[in-house]
Amino acid sequence: MNAKLSQHMTILGLCAVGFYGFMAATGRLGLDVMPQFMVSAMIFMLSGRFMKKAAREVRDEDDEKKPKVAEEDWSFFANLVNWMGALVVVGVMAILLMKPVGLSIVDALQASIEHEQFSAHVVP
Repeated sequence: MNAKLSQHMTILGLCAVGFYGFMAATGRLGLDVMPQFMVSAMIFMLSGRFMKKAAREVRDEDDEKKPKVAEEDWSFFANLVNWMGALVVVGVMAILLMKPVGLSIVDALQASIEHEQFSAHVVP
């Protein structure tokens, strides 16, 4: 198994999260289908982790007698990218959930920048 393939799968999952967030922000994708897309993106990210673990086990079996070479801490970088992606997704979803009903995201951001107070007439 190729260890870089796991990194590609993780990056593909993050790109999928970004794409789904962009589609939701532009209004082309409804929020009712967002959980299914988030689950598919999480499957991509987790499959990268599982593939990396399997590649490490195969490599350990093959290289038991070979001397160990110092490597970068890719698990730290992968975890950092995963957590940053998760925080971005949670932040975007929080902004979408906190904005008043019937107000576009652009109008809500402009009102936030201008420090205007607004209230929602309908609470779902």
